[in-house]
Amino acid sequence: MKTIARSLFFLLALIIPTLNNAGLNVGIGKANITPAIGTPSAGYTERKGEGMQGIHDPLLAIALFIDNGEKQIVLCSVDHLGFTYEMVQEIIQQVHRVPKLGQCGIYIASSHTHSGGGAYLNIPLLGESLAGPYNLEVTKFYVEKTVEAIIQASQNLTPSKIGIGYGKAENLSKYRGLWPTGITPVFDMAVIKVTKLDEAPLAVLFNYAVHPTILDSQNRLFSADFVGYARDHLKSLLGSEVQPIYFNGAQGDIIPVIFNEEDRFASCDQLGRSLAETVKKIWNEVKVDDSLHIQTQSEPYAFKPQATPFGLSLPLEQYKSEMNAIVLNQLHAFITIPGELSCIYDQRLKEIGNELGYSHVSIFGLTNDAHGYIILPEAWRHKTSESALSFGGESYGELTKNRATVLLKNNAPK
Repeated sequence: MKTIARSLFFLLALIIPTLNNAGLNVGIGKANITPAIGTPSAGYTERKGEGMQGIHDPLLAIALFIDNGEKQIVLCSVDHLGFTYEMVQEIIQQVHRVPKLGQCGIYIASSHTHSGGGAYLNIPLLGESLAGPYNLEVTKFYVEKTVEAIIQASQNLTPSKIGIGYGKAENLSKYRGLWPTGITPVFDMAVIKVTKLDEAPLAVLFNYAVHPTILDSQNRLFSADFVGYARDHLKSLLGSEVQPIYFNGAQGDIIPVIFNEEDRFASCDQLGRSLAETVKKIWNEVKVDDSLHIQTQSEPYAFKPQATPFGLSLPLEQYKSEMNAIVLNQLHAFITIPGELSCIYDQRLKEIGNELGYSHVSIFGLTNDAHGYIILPEAWRHKTSESALSFGGESYGELTKNRATVLLKNNAPK
């Protein structure tokens, strides 16, 4: 009997830790990625690579680490114009070297603020024009701080519940495309609600397509643009313990409404408050659960850069990038796009997703890369402003849509 009892004891000792670790666990990590004052910003050639003169609000890397007991993923938002594919791969390699994180799926989404850190584009002429003179140490700083946020999130896990919901934030953005004309923006907002087991707020990821360009080229202070204001307002609405995380969408031809031309920071505040209020409404309607089904699929690819309609080209023989599908609870699809996708493709992919049986298809723009605009062939041929930084050629938008469609079909609800 003692032998049987001892065997049962050891069996329980093996099972109990497994039971304690079962279920859904979520961690939050945050790091300041604001470079030193004097570092150039990125996004406006009018700044001519001049250094920024101060910090209005900090630039952050915020990581949401999700472990459902079978799969780990990280959704990390960075206040930046757009991390390159090489920067993202370095982040992934460093995180994967950490014990128990070797298989973690990592998705780095740049907010696309035009008042974030620069000096990271190692491309002759073009890189300096967009982001100031390249600085290897500054680039390493962005990478290391983002890795820090992800590792912190992985080490700070809390048993949690998650739910996904949708809504619309209208009258905050507008279509700027010159071709086609008469297009209405996609106002959709997706929200991933994260709570503790007692349903106290823990984190909220909100996905909405719009350029963070309320602050213009005259601004000389580092800022997350409206994104920082939206995060602050969400803390006021949902509680100071909640961590808001922003993922941009298909904002290639979508710009913000400027509510106050005389005070751009006041306009950031107004748009941020309006976004936060929409997030709060969706949050209140979303039910959460302590389990989450996660499907992912990565689609690495390469292409030969082509000259834009204006003759600008990248000095590369081959460009490597990737797209990803993240499907939650078999119904909620998120497609990562390695650049700035036209809102017209966003609408088409939503329609395809609906036909395949998804509840919703959302775009995570500028995720795991940021190599320019992804537009319709007609827009490319009509030499729109977006085509000036579209390096995949006339058909690249269609190829991107087709890749996204395959990812959606491969992971469609059964």
